[in-house]
This record gives sequence, C-alpha cells and structure tokens, in this order.
Amino acid sequence: MKVIYSPQLMEEAAFRHLNHLERSGYRSDYDEYHSLADPIYELPEDDREIAFEKVNKVFFIERLKLGEHVLRALEAVGLIPKRKRTTRRAQLAAIALEGDEFSGELTEQLEESSASMHGIPEIDGDSQEINSDDQSEPPTDNDLQVENSLEGDDKPSEDSDGVVAYDMARDFEERINEVHVKRAINKVDEGSNVLNRISGRPMIEMRVLASRFCNPEEAQELDAFLIQEFMHAKDMVDPEFDYEDAFIPGNPSVKNLITARFRLLWNVYVDARLSRAGIISTIPREARYREFDNFYRKIPEKQRRGIFEGIWRTEKFTHEELLSMATDLESLMSKYVDDVDMPEEERDYIHLQGSPCPLCKFPTYNWVDDPESICDEMVIEAIQIDFPDWENKDGGCDRCIEVYELRAGV
Repeated sequence: MKVIYSPQLMEEAAFRHLNHLERSGYRSDYDEYHSLADPIYELPEDDREIAFEKVNKVFFIERLKLGEHVLRALEAVGLIPKRKRTTRRAQLAAIALEGDEFSGELTEQLEESSASMHGIPEIDGDSQEINSDDQSEPPTDNDLQVENSLEGDDKPSEDSDGVVAYDMARDFEERINEVHVKRAINKVDEGSNVLNRISGRPMIEMRVLASRFCNPEEAQELDAFLIQEFMHAKDMVDPEFDYEDAFIPGNPSVKNLITARFRLLWNVYVDARLSRAGIISTIPREARYREFDNFYRKIPEKQRRGIFEGIWRTEKFTHEELLSMATDLESLMSKYVDDVDMPEEERDYIHLQGSPCPLCKFPTYNWVDDPESICDEMVIEAIQIDFPDWENKDGGCDRCIEVYELRAGV
C-alpha cells in the first residue's frame, strides 16, 4: 500500500510546523529549511515549483516526520499491520545519530544533484511505501492513544521484535491500493472517502487541514481525527458493513436531515468501537450523547438515553441498518425501546424535527405539540373540519396553526 501526500498539503503543513518551532525557540529546522528553499528563488521560474516540492517533501516526511501521524492512524484502525519497532535504547541511539549526520547527508545530496537539479535533493514521488517487516519508528508522546489501543501488548521488550498482528490488517491492506492525503480547504471539506470501490482496487482519499500539523502539542487531536476518518473508510471497504451509495428520497431538507442523522449514528458506532479498543476519539462519549440528544430530544429522556446506550453497546452494524434507523423513527425505537416502556400509540405522537406535519405533510422543524393549550376552540374546530381524524396530540407545524388562526379570525 502506498500513502501519497499532495504537494499542497506538504508545503503548507511543513511551513506552518516550522514557523511554530521557530516561534517556540527551536530554529535549527527552520534555518535549515530556508537554507535550502531560499536559493530556489534564483532558479529559472519553470524549475521552481518542482524544486520547492522536493524540499517540502524532505521536511514533511524525512525531517519533521509529519507523515507518521497518518501511518499511526492506519495502524490503529487495522488498515495496515503494525510496523516493526526497535527497542527504546536502539531508538535513542538512532535519533542521536540521525541528528548528527542529517546535515552532512543532506549537504552531500545537494552537492551530488547540483548539476542536474540546481542544488535540490532528488526524491521519488510524494508517497510512503508501507512495509511492516522492515520499518521502524521512533516513539513519541503522541503514540500513547495508539500504542495503548487494541490489545494492550504494545510496548516491545528487549526480547520481542515489537510486531503486533491484526487479524484483518493484511486483508484490508491487499484490498486497498493507495491512500491519498490531500489538503482540505476548510473544516467542511475535511473527511475521508473511498474511490473505485466497485471497479478496480479501492483508494482512500483523506482531506485534512494543513493547520492540524502545525502544533506538536496538538498532535493527539490530529491523530484522533485521522483515526476517526480512517474508521469510516475501513467500514466502507468492509464486506460485513456492506456500504453502498443509497438514494435518499424526499426534498432537500428531508435529505439533509436524514444524512445528518445517519452521520451521527455512524459516528456513535465508530466512537463505541474506539472506546472498546482504548483509543481516544475526537469527541468524548457525553459530548456525543448531547449531539444525539439534540436530534432526538422529543423522545422522552429515559428512552432517549436507552437508545443511545443500546447503539453504543452494539458491536456490529451494517450500512443498511444505520440508514434505516436514520430514516425511520420506528426502526430505531423498535430496536432499543421495549413496548412496556413506551406503547406503540405513544411512539406515533413523537414530533421529531423533520417529521411531516399531519396537516400540510411537509417536513416540520417548528412543532406545536399541544395546539389546544394555546389556540381558541374555533381554531381546533376549523382544523377538524378539514381533517376529521386529526387529534390535538397529533400536533402541527407553526405555519399551519397560524393559517387556521387566521381562518378562524383569531
């Protein structure tokens, strides 16, 4: 599997990270970068773009090791097997040696390539080839949420080769050809997608803000974001999840509401699995419940909490099950609410945002749950003339109630 980073992401991420280090008093990497990048402006204009790309890649992948965030996230979710890790003693020696020799090696690269590339080191492509058998990675403080995840046997000893096996890792690695990591324009643009799922070998596309790579102290947030998104991508290529691009009927407002509910339920499913694996998620459990509470606040609190806990404890969902629960309230409640706790007739009168008004039949976001309590008797009579089967507990949207108030002259 190859992980390919877009030149735009590497440029902005490296630039922001180096500027943060410089402002924090660590100038060595910053100065070294500019010693290579500044002379590029003296090159012919046609050669500058390629030259900058090569310098940015040296720093993004080799010097600053910002690509390790992506590789650690892929390991954490089991999309690739754990890479071999050396012991702590060997790692510290390697880091010290790297620090002493890096400048000399880079200078030699510059001298060797000066004739052909005007002083910029030659680099093949913008990708990292992942080989779990021969790679080693120095540990960082940000490894904690990944290293302490999945089975707890992650700290290699002196007599261990440090390889952690995942049952499904090889299957997913063979199923996915490439991972493309690109720069997102804004937070709305962030996220993951799987391309070529039907024809050819699937390819994961991840879009992430370059600013997330800026501050090493916020690396845990970056790791959590990448893990969350790669979990969605893993589900999309998992035959058991059986993801498909489903058609959602209805007008745009209904589609948006169902899509938002589906995204929420899928996020809860992802968060629950990460929690069981001991991995920190992007949003704490209670914060996710508050989000759930906002979508389903018309359901009584006891049943609402029970539904959330039921979803959290469910180990396996399919795409069809999540979409059905997002589309149909009855599908959600029949799965997690007992008839003893809430009879069927009570469920029929839960007025969720986006449910159709019984009068105009349009999706309703502003409900009047108890018209009799706020309306004159003439208004109720006017409604029942047009809708003989309508009852007060059916409620109505605020627009319809207003129309019937005008008709009744109230």
